Amino acid sequence: MRRGWKVLIIVVLVLVVVWVASEIALPKIASSYIASKVKNKYPQAQNVSASVSAFPAIRLAFKDYSSLDIKVSGITIENINFKTIQLKSNKWPDGTFTAVVTPSEIMRFFSTTHSYVLNPALSLSNGKIQVSGQMNLGYATAGITATGNLTPKSGKQVFFDPADITVTGIRSTAQAQSVIRQIMASDPVFVIRDNLPFTVTAVAASNDALVVRGQVDMEKALKVKL
Repeated sequence: MRRGWKVLIIVVLVLVVVWVASEIALPKIASSYIASKVKNKYPQAQNVSASVSAFPAIRLAFKDYSSLDIKVSGITIENINFKTIQLKSNKWPDGTFTAVVTPSEIMRFFSTTHSYVLNPALSLSNGKIQVSGQMNLGYATAGITATGNLTPKSGKQVFFDPADITVTGIRSTAQAQSVIRQIMASDPVFVIRDNLPFTVTAVAASNDALVVRGQVDMEKALKVKL
């Protein structure tokens, strides 16, 4: 009887050791596997890292997880060159992203077909977002340079909230500024491209770049399957 108990205790201990080892090993293996998939798909990308967790870890064998965190720099997705991008997910393929891009690259997020700014350009001036181009005011076409904030709405529309507006090419600049503010308040300056797997919820200036946040379909964005 005692021998039977000893055998049972040993078996239980072995199972516990195996379980603990799997809880440590499986997330590491899965993280390495995901990072390798991204590296193989984007050989030019730098500093690729992935971290995935699940409890119990055996869930990972069924592509189920509690959290997934992927970080990459120097990667081009949908013709947009990201300085860095971090993608987080609790359930594949839905996720969120935080990305750092240059002002010229963020224009690749947008369709300017229906923008009220003709030939729009986006830049940073003293750490602030600046939109420039021309606007048809109904009675004249004026050159504008506006400094302020980009405010995404509904995931696909991006409005411009101006702090300062400089108008050129017409005489009555005060009237023009009033009309421009009305247009900017009622219509989006940009619309996110329909073919992008991203929606945008925030855009902010940071040093010489822009920080963009939003939702993402990770499978469509990375073009990888787990």
